[in-house]
Amino acid sequence: MGKKLTSSSGAWLLTGLVIGLGIAMFFQGQPTYATATDHSDDFSISTGHLTAELEAVYLLDFKTGTLLGSVMSRQTGKFQNFYRRELAADFGLAAKQKPKFIMVTGAMQSAQANVPINHALYVAELNTGKLCAYYMPYRGEMRSGSTTESLMPLDATQFRQGAVIRVQ
Repeated sequence: MGKKLTSSSGAWLLTGLVIGLGIAMFFQGQPTYATATDHSDDFSISTGHLTAELEAVYLLDFKTGTLLGSVMSRQTGKFQNFYRRELAADFGLAAKQKPKFIMVTGAMQSAQANVPINHALYVAELNTGKLCAYYMPYRGEMRSGSTTESLMPLDATQFRQGAVIRVQ
C-alpha cells in the first residue's frame, strides 16, 4: 500500500513549487544568439545580430575587395538596407595584390558610433597583417524603398608586424 499524503506533505510540496517558480522568474535565462561565417577561395559570408529580432548579413568579395552588408525587412521579407565599403584603402592594398581576407562578427557595444551597436564585423587581411573592425549604421526599417550607406570603421590595428606583401 502507498503512503498517504498528509496535509504537511502537501504544504511542503506547495512551498517548494512557489519557491521554485519565484527563483525561475527572478533568474530568467539570457537568450543566446548564433552567428555564422563561411568562405570559399574568393568569397566570405558572415551574420551578426543587430537586435534580438534582426540579423545583418555581410558578403566579402576577395577579388574586388568589396564588403557588402544588408538587412532583411521584417515587414516585407526582402533585403532593404544596404551597406558597402571598399577595403583596399583600409588595408593599404596595392592594385595587383591578391588579398587573403578572413572575417567574423562579435558581440559588442560602443558609444563611439552615432547609432546603437550590438555587434562588430572584424576583417583581417593576412598579407598586410592588419585587422579592422566595422559597424553597420542601421537606423531602422524604411517605410518604402531602400537605402545604401557606408559600413563604418570602428578601429584598426596591426596584428602581424613586418607582414610580407605579395604582388601577383
